[in-house]
Amino acid sequence: MSDFVNQKNAALNLSKTAEIYLSQGKLDAAYATCLKALEILPNCGEIHKTLGNVMQKMGKLELAKNCYLKAIADNHNLAESYANLGSISARQKQWEQAIKYYEKALSIQPDFAGFYRNLAKIWQCLGKEQLVIECTYQALILEPTLATATEWLNLGDKSLELGKQEEAIACYNQAIKSDKKLSLAYNKLGNTLIQKGELDRAITVYRQGIKISPNNPTLHYNLGEALTQKQEYQQAKISYNRAIGLNPNNHLFYIKLGEVLQKQGLLEEAIACLIGALQVKADQRNTYLKIAELLEKQKYLSAAVRCKVHQQLSKDVLEKFCKLTGDWEVTSNAINTINLIKIHPPSQIDLLPSQNIEKKLHPNFQTKVVELAEELIAIIPEARVWADQLNSVVITSDNKVVRDISSGNGGLIISSSKLPPVHKLKGTVVFLSVKFGAGGYYHWMFDMVARISLLYQSSIDISSIDKFIVNKIQTRFHQETIKKLGIPQSKIIESCNYPHIQTDRLIVPSIPIKSGFRTTKIACEALKNIFLSQQISSSSLYPERIYINRSQTSKRRVVNEEEVVNLLEKFGFQSIILESLSIEEQALYLANALVVIAPHGAGLTNILFCNPGTKIVEIFAPEYILVCYWVISNICGLEHYHLIGDEFENNLSDKPAQKDIFVNLQKLLELMKLAQVI
Repeated sequence: MSDFVNQKNAALNLSKTAEIYLSQGKLDAAYATCLKALEILPNCGEIHKTLGNVMQKMGKLELAKNCYLKAIADNHNLAESYANLGSISARQKQWEQAIKYYEKALSIQPDFAGFYRNLAKIWQCLGKEQLVIECTYQALILEPTLATATEWLNLGDKSLELGKQEEAIACYNQAIKSDKKLSLAYNKLGNTLIQKGELDRAITVYRQGIKISPNNPTLHYNLGEALTQKQEYQQAKISYNRAIGLNPNNHLFYIKLGEVLQKQGLLEEAIACLIGALQVKADQRNTYLKIAELLEKQKYLSAAVRCKVHQQLSKDVLEKFCKLTGDWEVTSNAINTINLIKIHPPSQIDLLPSQNIEKKLHPNFQTKVVELAEELIAIIPEARVWADQLNSVVITSDNKVVRDISSGNGGLIISSSKLPPVHKLKGTVVFLSVKFGAGGYYHWMFDMVARISLLYQSSIDISSIDKFIVNKIQTRFHQETIKKLGIPQSKIIESCNYPHIQTDRLIVPSIPIKSGFRTTKIACEALKNIFLSQQISSSSLYPERIYINRSQTSKRRVVNEEEVVNLLEKFGFQSIILESLSIEEQALYLANALVVIAPHGAGLTNILFCNPGTKIVEIFAPEYILVCYWVISNICGLEHYHLIGDEFENNLSDKPAQKDIFVNLQKLLELMKLAQVI
């Protein structure tokens, strides 16, 4: 018995010697020593494990795997050997086997962080993000001092993405332990606690963070949010005010303070805060709606309607809350330094009524006359401009808004000290950006292209223009029209990227908007000249009866469009999707049509290409009836008919402009009979 013990000890000592050689990189010596040990104890798991380590270091993976298998056959508790088998299997991309080996290693030694880290790498290769996070989390919990605060934050974020709030909270707490001055960790921890509904804990965390980082505005803002949820409005107001004091350029801070002031019944102060938000970011539609609600509560009804419908603050509201005094707003003909080139005088359109099958017209169709402003070009030295989705403002060198060539809320812009800095351009610049100008096809054609055509009708040398400012160039029809007009892409400046610009010499084609309408006969003729060839003849390629299909849009879709198309096909109509066509192709389709039926939408802009006498049947949703295409029909000598769709269940959008349309087929037939289409 003593001889066996001595032999075993000798073999194990040799194995330890082999491990020393291995640590020193002496692989041949380690290998030879392992073989000597195995001559003494050929079935010893520890020795086979050491030999496996040597083989793996030598790159002989299959031999190493065999050694580890012999090791665990002798000793089922060799966790390291299972892990090494897992590592080799992973290198050989035998993922399922690798996972089983690592899971076995963890069942033997569940407190070893390295096993979790390696298993996480395998799950990462397999794209199993949730399992990666779980394994990484376990590894860091076992060895928290080895992780940086940033690593804890990242793991917390990933845990939160997977809905694991408790793990996220633990990670953020560990991040704070790693770096007590890391304000971001307090914010993330507090936010997660709010998600769990633990407001008191969140408030405590935010206040702890504020003690560490008193000048962090986000901590004050988040504290305000938590206090607001607890209805502690006075304390919330203090927190929001501190956030604004630390960062006056975050519009959200003003909005939240305004909401708290409203809850306290301080409506005037609330309006002032919301207008402060607009002075930071002037194109927030929801903020205009909030202001409209407050104005209505204060019985400023006309101002409320203007704000809600047009996102326009009345002059008295601007002057009161933006502290504007004197002649801050002027017209282009009142400034000596502005050179005006007059293109077309003011005009008036007498409107023929749109016809329908109802006993009386919708109020929107009862207008009889449309007045259009004078069309001109203003040339202004040393001017600056501001443009966003809801505002396009021309400002003189002495900080006055030029009202008649601006749109939106110029008073917000000239009174604000919180806008992005001015981007300065040399030379001559044409300013074309306009309210809603980044929108759809209709606005692009009349607010951009038609106004560019004014330049060609003037004495201005187009080649001398250095830059053209437009809202944005992103769609096919944007690119197509810019190319058609001969404007190089290199001369385009997008105001979505550079909203605040100053230049040596500014040229602004006027916006012929009066009474809400922007369409003129001259504009329609100009667009025809640009996109429609001079020789137009009827062709079998272009049907005389067309239905403009809105199936490619995301709003105002016809829910029973298949039935509508099937009905119309019986009467010789062809359904077309205009989005698939170039503008010139669209123009040709409409120029050759005798009857056009379409749901209300931007595709109807193309009726400007129709010949006089063409019949237009426009279909509306009950809550969204705009008459711009009726006006175009009058300008172009077209016969306009309209049908208001039926109400139906499950019209889910709460925005009238996005509600879908249900067409009553019987009513459509009756209207077609009225129009003598059938």
